[in-house]
Amino acid sequence: MEFDLLADVPIDEVQATPDGFVMQGRGSDRLGYRLEMHIDWPVDARTKKVLGEILSQSEVRVMRWRAPAPKGRSR
Repeated sequence: MEFDLLADVPIDEVQATPDGFVMQGRGSDRLGYRLEMHIDWPVDARTKKVLGEILSQSEVRVMRWRAPAPKGRSR
């Protein structure tokens, strides 16, 4: 399966929420992006702080599945 790159988003801000994190940044396309990450198990405050620091130094690559080419045409 092939994917199309929508944006590379360096994370500028990370906020801890009761159930995970909210990350925000400006993508390579100059648009603003917000990514919410929910964690389904309890995370103690110290671990959440470390995860937040790691995520704040990360970059998110947003991709989506490439639509199949119409029959008789190739990409």
